[in-house]
Amino acid sequence: MTREEVWQKVAEALREECGRLLDVRDVRRVRRVVGDAWIVTVVLVAPQGDLHVADVTVDDAGVMTPRIGASHVIDAVKRAERASQVPKPMAETPSELDDFGGDDAGGEDDSGLEMLAEIEQPVEERINAALGRGDPESLREAQGLLPRLLSDHARRGTTLLTMAAVETALGENSLATNYVEAAAREFADRFDLDALEKAATLAMNLVGKDSFAGSPVHALLEQSRCRLKPLDSLYDARSFVHLREALREQLAPHVKLLTLAAGETLVNEGEASKTLFVVKGGLVGVWLEKPAGGQWLVRSCFPGWLLGESSVLGGLAPHATATLRAERISEVWAIDAKVIRSLMDQDPAFRMRIAETKQLHRIDSFFSMHETMGQLDVQVRDEMLSCIQRLETFDQETTVLPADEIPKSACLVARGGLVLKEKDKTIGEVPADMFYGVRDTIHCIAPSIAAIAKPGTTIAFFDAARLQKLCERSPEHVVAVLERLG
Repeated sequence: MTREEVWQKVAEALREECGRLLDVRDVRRVRRVVGDAWIVTVVLVAPQGDLHVADVTVDDAGVMTPRIGASHVIDAVKRAERASQVPKPMAETPSELDDFGGDDAGGEDDSGLEMLAEIEQPVEERINAALGRGDPESLREAQGLLPRLLSDHARRGTTLLTMAAVETALGENSLATNYVEAAAREFADRFDLDALEKAATLAMNLVGKDSFAGSPVHALLEQSRCRLKPLDSLYDARSFVHLREALREQLAPHVKLLTLAAGETLVNEGEASKTLFVVKGGLVGVWLEKPAGGQWLVRSCFPGWLLGESSVLGGLAPHATATLRAERISEVWAIDAKVIRSLMDQDPAFRMRIAETKQLHRIDSFFSMHETMGQLDVQVRDEMLSCIQRLETFDQETTVLPADEIPKSACLVARGGLVLKEKDKTIGEVPADMFYGVRDTIHCIAPSIAAIAKPGTTIAFFDAARLQKLCERSPEHVVAVLERLG
């Protein structure tokens, strides 16, 4: 469903239940393990201003949870009434002497003017000016200001590389090495080879040529170069490699090779999805809408990546779940969805490979927008995805992680939920889109709690041994992030 369709559906439901008392004020997309959903803010329209009633969830099938009724309206009015009765802090009574300005009334307050000038001048201009001067005192000024720019996701890598250069100039080589490695990971996420090679040059100067070959930055550079090698044939792509010769002959007349300029868009999020794409060469970026507006590049897809699978698995009216845009001059194979669906009908294994790809892309999108997982580099998220053993749906109540045993896997609840029991006592639940058992799995802890899947629950299981190896070769901050999951 599109944002406009969600808005209209909820507004119509509100009219039916509550007349014109309620209205929609905001619709924002959220990522779920099983697909997209929308959070809709519902308000009570009142003369003194809007009163927040509830945030409802609308899934991609149009199902609204919860259904808004009279009880929600009454609760909103009661909340507003209670809030109005909370006493407000009293304003301080101005002194008769305030107007005289105290002892300094006749002088100029230079510190206040300097503070005002500092506020008015953009941080970036102050950093550039300090770097331009280049003396140790100015470099320390830039050192203190640069971390403020790290909140800009799109330029984080460049900021980190500048921080590394400043620390190098100040003789802080250990800090500089940490910053240049962090910058390299950012550039590798985007497959920005030009910037990655600049980071590699600085890293080589810091650690020396002999040590550089075994460094994390060198590994990222080599990995990125290998992944950017163009495919010779469509059948080198993972989803197509096992396609039978007879089906290849059926497919051949329908494959088109498109050349894209840097910045050219293949499809926009929310548009009708009618085509399957496979990246032959170059890079295609996956851009997702942020809840607060704007877009975020969550992944750059290298040669061999399959995109647009919603066109063949998205129901009767499939739509694009992300914007696909060429990040550099690129070539993609484009195939009409009807042709792919015909092949899937003839080859169940081919259908299964496409379905697995779609589910992995859904989980990847969920990871990228997840409050905790979103802090990790794309490379770590890829390794996390590679730890997935299987997705399983349970038709009846089933114990998935027994009590008093070291778990053999960790769980991500895709649909339904887990009931947590200590002996015979229920002590909690794990809802959809939540992890469970990651910390116990990583550290081989046998919990006294059993996790039981409710009927209809779907779970992604992560292999314990793979998770442990991922933590062994990852930096401390990655392990800390994984420990917090769930």
